[in-house]
Amino acid sequence: MAATSALPGVSLREATQRRLRRFAELRGKPVAAGEFWDIVAITAADDKQELAYKQQLSEKLKKKELPLGVQYHVFVDPAGAKIGTHLWHKMLNNLPMVTRNGGSTLCALRCLEKLYGDEWNSFTILLIHSGNVTLY
Repeated sequence: MAATSALPGVSLREATQRRLRRFAELRGKPVAAGEFWDIVAITAADDKQELAYKQQLSEKLKKKELPLGVQYHVFVDPAGAKIGTHLWHKMLNNLPMVTRNGGSTLCALRCLEKLYGDEWNSFTILLIHSGNVTLY
């Protein structure tokens, strides 16, 4: 996706609205390299979540709700302790903490390297961390 420089006097809201309009224009249409992300990678907490995300992606592509020509992937997070949006809940309730080791990011990058070799370095990639596990 081509980088949009910050324009003087343009608010975050205006910039976001402009990007959302652009995304709406691209839905269901083939996109050229650099026009959108080349790869969208989504992390999943486990195999069950991976399947659900893949099914959702498949449905959205069939309904032409996503840009076409983009490579969409779902990668399962590595096994082990995870934290996510419920970290603050755990802290507030004085529950034992777990640490994040960056495993899902590194795992996703390794998966992309396996799929694309050294070529993955030249792609514009959106990595969405959505493999959240509720800890309470």
